[in-house]
Amino acid sequence: MNYKVVLALCLAALAVLMGLVVLTGGATGPVAEQATLSTLVNMASCQSTGTIVTLDPEQSVNAETIVSVTAAASGESAQAEQIALMVAITESGLRDLGNTRVPGSNTGEGMGQDGTSVGLFQQQTQDGWGTVSEESNPADATGMFVQRLLSVSDWQTKKPWRVAEEVQGSRFVRGSNYKTHWLEAGVVLAEVTGSFTVAGCGAGPTGGVTGAASSDGLPAGYAIPLGTTPQASLAITYALSKLGDRYVWGAAGPNAFDCSGLTMMAWAQAGETLDHYTVDQMNEGQMVAVGAMAPGDLVFVPGTDAPGPGLPGHVGIYLGDGLVESAVDPQMGVVVQSWTAFTAGGLDAIVNPTT
Repeated sequence: MNYKVVLALCLAALAVLMGLVVLTGGATGPVAEQATLSTLVNMASCQSTGTIVTLDPEQSVNAETIVSVTAAASGESAQAEQIALMVAITESGLRDLGNTRVPGSNTGEGMGQDGTSVGLFQQQTQDGWGTVSEESNPADATGMFVQRLLSVSDWQTKKPWRVAEEVQGSRFVRGSNYKTHWLEAGVVLAEVTGSFTVAGCGAGPTGGVTGAASSDGLPAGYAIPLGTTPQASLAITYALSKLGDRYVWGAAGPNAFDCSGLTMMAWAQAGETLDHYTVDQMNEGQMVAVGAMAPGDLVFVPGTDAPGPGLPGHVGIYLGDGLVESAVDPQMGVVVQSWTAFTAGGLDAIVNPTT
């Protein structure tokens, strides 16, 4: 089906859903499978302004765009992020080439309208990659690439360069052209991750630490409240064991976390599988009213870079007694804050993750 037709149908469906973007995520797949391309790109709000050490300014911005959009699409899959970087490095050297073919780049697809490949991924209109304008936009091009990547069966378990070959239709045998740049893409990904961490992407509200600094904000004498379910107790116990750990964007332990990485790992101890992405986690489980929340519930707030109206940018785990624990930001790390401080910027949702 033509990309434009798919986009129009998705937009119509979203308009029916109370005029808001409704993402189901979780059991039905990552965000990219549920959202329109435009919604996906708008959700990718995590972009630093720093220059990556091994790249020039243009390449840095493009690398950050690729990682940001891919993270939003894939539930912060480092594998998907590295694959996207590998392909863009191979095809364009992380430069928006516009309507220009790169010698030795992906030549296996059908030619574009004027006989050229386009943009960071050297995508071509005749193969359904959208218009030349869309292909030339780094965020849109990344979104299209990742949507196709996630549609490849068992892409997580296949060799990354073979997956890239399947998505791009390359003539190079067994993805050999992409494989050459796999390790380089890993280095760039690590640098972008560091840039996003310093920038505080995904960070939460600061302040409101209720206990002593030596206890990372946990008040003296705190105990998991009576009546807490066994599953929630397991999740809270794990979370408490991580107090004082570092905040690192995209991390999920064992000694560093971002906000959704911490909640994902905490509830994994209780046998619940959550995606490593805040927007997805808001839709995994049952919505809870403020007056009915219980220890272990996840609390979603806009944070410092909310991806859109009604969509959360930060998540923490409710401990009871008016306390919320989260991986706040690079300065605070994993700490306990008061409910008042945590929700000072707004409250998007409270969710019980148990299924």
